[in-house]
Amino acid sequence: MDGNKKQKIALGFHACVDYELEWNLSSMEHLMEECEVHAGELDSVGLNGVRQTGDTERIESMKGLMIEILSCMRQGTGCEIIPEDCGLCREFAKNFSYKITIGGTAARAAIAIGKIGYESTLGMCCFNQYMEDLLPAGITCYSGTGPDHDEVYPHIILQYPSGVHIQVNDIDFTTSCHNRILISRDPDSMNMVIAEDFGNQAGDADVFLLSCFSEVLDASILTKRLDTVFNLLAGIRDRTFVILEDGCYVNGEFRRMVHRKLAPVLDVISMNEDELQDFVGKRIQILDPDQVLDGVSCVYRSLKVPLLIIHTHAWALAYGTGSHDLKEALEGGIMLASARYVYGDEFGIDEYRNIRTWNVNERGREFSKQVMEEDPMVCCIPCRDLEFAKRPTTVGLGDFFAGGLLPALANRK
Repeated sequence: MDGNKKQKIALGFHACVDYELEWNLSSMEHLMEECEVHAGELDSVGLNGVRQTGDTERIESMKGLMIEILSCMRQGTGCEIIPEDCGLCREFAKNFSYKITIGGTAARAAIAIGKIGYESTLGMCCFNQYMEDLLPAGITCYSGTGPDHDEVYPHIILQYPSGVHIQVNDIDFTTSCHNRILISRDPDSMNMVIAEDFGNQAGDADVFLLSCFSEVLDASILTKRLDTVFNLLAGIRDRTFVILEDGCYVNGEFRRMVHRKLAPVLDVISMNEDELQDFVGKRIQILDPDQVLDGVSCVYRSLKVPLLIIHTHAWALAYGTGSHDLKEALEGGIMLASARYVYGDEFGIDEYRNIRTWNVNERGREFSKQVMEEDPMVCCIPCRDLEFAKRPTTVGLGDFFAGGLLPALANRK
């Protein structure tokens, strides 16, 4: 599906500046030696993949940060780390070469659909010179902080490859898969201020993508933001299709607050496999139809939204009455996420169109067939087989998937 300027797409509210680090084993080994990290200090991450300050040891030093990073790498997991000071993020990044890009689900999804010709309106929680310089044409922006607030709080992205042998001090393991680790302490994201003049623009949209509030750590701030968003969505829901892209929360109760408050004004909640497992509180084999259907139906009953979307590396599904109407949207999400995985940001419309010719994931194909035979509430399609990718991009896949949903969803109301 190529761009159609008649469709009106709005997104909000998370945007940030990313430092995408270039993987360097020597730099990691140097930090491990300098910080004197040992195997006995590596503990396991939580099921939701979020390393927390407050209910675990506070991350106040480079050694503490390295322990968290290596814990994840040893398990092959991704995670989000929130240290006590943003300066620690910058200090870690200085050890690597990096590329500065725009991140945050709403912002990155807007960039994603811009690559295939769709204009959008973006509500942002920050504004700075990088936003002004790097956001492409075709995105109309509204900032909750205003143009005079230009401080940059970088979000550090460490992508580690599969098969890397880590052997320093008494630590000895090999990474089992590609994954990413996110490190940030961002007051703008933690406040998530919503631009007052954005509401009028969102009200004219055919579809609105709402990103999660996982970086808001203060209950009173979260309550205020949810009240604002609820009132905005309540005023547009009759004419705008509204989707919330979920996330991993530092505070699980905050995630439940978001769901309880906003479910009445949402059409869809979308989440990835880690967020599904966090919700049900246990690991799920994502190619086991019975385990997945049990988990999905449990989440669906609890959330009380018309439709639920789950996206993984092998398949994407919609669950609920009318789920098959979302087949085109699921395909769009898979295509943009595939483009991100293989090409990073370096792709255009020709590369995107060519993805339709790629082979599908055979295990995903078999899984999709089985779950749709077992439950008529399910629409499921397999992802592409991306094993050929030599230098995959593992960050932002959910953001690109969410963006890929929007063109088809804009036609539903």
